[in-house]
Amino acid sequence: MADILFKTDDYIFSYRVGGVLIHNGKVLMQNAEGDDGYAFIGGHVAFGETTDETLVREFKEEIGAD
Repeated sequence: MADILFKTDDYIFSYRVGGVLIHNGKVLMQNAEGDDGYAFIGGHVAFGETTDETLVREFKEEIGAD
């Protein structure tokens, strides 16, 4: 599927979502690509995909969990 992305001469809009998983009072984060920091799990929303479906897919891709 294609990502939802709008481009004009002045800007680019990329529809993305991020999720927070809290378990036993701890927040799950991942190493940010190309950075020394951390990021929440998430990614681009594909055309025809809901935000919930995107988060489920991203959690499966990134950590192998639903």
